[in-house]
Amino acid sequence: MTVQAVQSLGINREDVELLSHTVLRLGGYAEGLFDFHSFGFDKGILRQHISNVYEMLLRMKDRSVSYGLPLRPPNIPPSAFWEDQGETWNYLQTLRFAAGSVMMTEKYRRYMTLDNVYNALTAKILHKCMIGIMDDLIDKGAYTYMEAKDLHHMVLTSMIDPDFDETVFVKRLIGMLKQEHVPLFDLMNSITKGFNILWNRSPHGADYFYQMEVLDERVALGQALTMFQKEPNFSILKMRKVANAFYEPDGSEMTWWERLGAHVSATVRYNFIDMAFADHLYDLKKLDNFLKGWYYYDTAIILMDHVTSVHQDLRNGIANLSLIAMRTRELENITNLRNYNPGLTIEDYDTHLRRIADLTSRALELADKDFHDDTLYYPFITIMMPVVMMADWIGKRDDMIHTFLEAIAPSIRQVASNGVEAAVVGSLAEKA
Repeated sequence: MTVQAVQSLGINREDVELLSHTVLRLGGYAEGLFDFHSFGFDKGILRQHISNVYEMLLRMKDRSVSYGLPLRPPNIPPSAFWEDQGETWNYLQTLRFAAGSVMMTEKYRRYMTLDNVYNALTAKILHKCMIGIMDDLIDKGAYTYMEAKDLHHMVLTSMIDPDFDETVFVKRLIGMLKQEHVPLFDLMNSITKGFNILWNRSPHGADYFYQMEVLDERVALGQALTMFQKEPNFSILKMRKVANAFYEPDGSEMTWWERLGAHVSATVRYNFIDMAFADHLYDLKKLDNFLKGWYYYDTAIILMDHVTSVHQDLRNGIANLSLIAMRTRELENITNLRNYNPGLTIEDYDTHLRRIADLTSRALELADKDFHDDTLYYPFITIMMPVVMMADWIGKRDDMIHTFLEAIAPSIRQVASNGVEAAVVGSLAEKA
């Protein structure tokens, strides 16, 4: 398949435009944080990173076509931004998370052709949308443990399968979806087919097939296990029994819910998608610290998301991982979440946020050991993580975001001090 044919699988221009505006809005908020916290480097460095990401998306929009794959559900008004519109799939939230994944391409873009920057961004947005769709389906639908596991396994493995058969996939998918979720069938099929072509035509997709396969299995098992976070199957004891056996880095001493969080998140995969489109092969045997670091990042990322929605999820009959972290013993002794009041205090949130900061600090230190550079990419991305994941609190609970940043700032300063004097962030124009 030619590059032009792959490009025809592009995303609708309106979706890319909204994504680019989301990046700017998040970046603008992050710049303001420098007025309250000392990160050890000038906010102009963060601004340049955001400008580069924005420019990548502008170029992507220029190459997109009006008949590209539309992601926005038809009944969501153009003025809607981030709010849950009550749909089966929370498109606007997923797009915000996709903004975070495309920021990661800032690390790898220098090692890609412009065509492959475009293809990598397209692939990551498609993949993030599929993850968002399936996460919302099992949260809001009546799927059993095995149904949730099989759906994730079938879809995610199909997305990278070099022998992908659309006819077989369509038959299996339609049989797995609940009746109320069938309207998402066409979009799920288009995303799977589009990502599969991009991945299998990338320069190094085959070289990272195993890593993606491992992560797909972790996500499938982790997401299936979350069926016991909600009624009518709520059971902390069942979750703990299975999650206690999950992988964790040597010496990490993570709780079972933190290991479960890393499995469900698997954000590290967006590094592998970028690596697949780079012009050289990364030797993962020499990147042990990087892989361990991203395991911690994965746990921290999902807890940043869950801590902002504890009460919303509880109203929907779900005890999310942040609530479990703050009220484990209480939850172990109940079987029904109806009328349960956790009575969370500011101190509970502060303690939890500082634990998330501790996990993030370990992640930053380890990842930077294998991937340190003078652009301060990891300090940049570490500041952006809570902004992207906790954006629901912007303007409402900024004190919580500041609590996290206050705790992580010393680690960011330490890493930044290793290269801040030489920090130069090139613009995307260098690739032109």
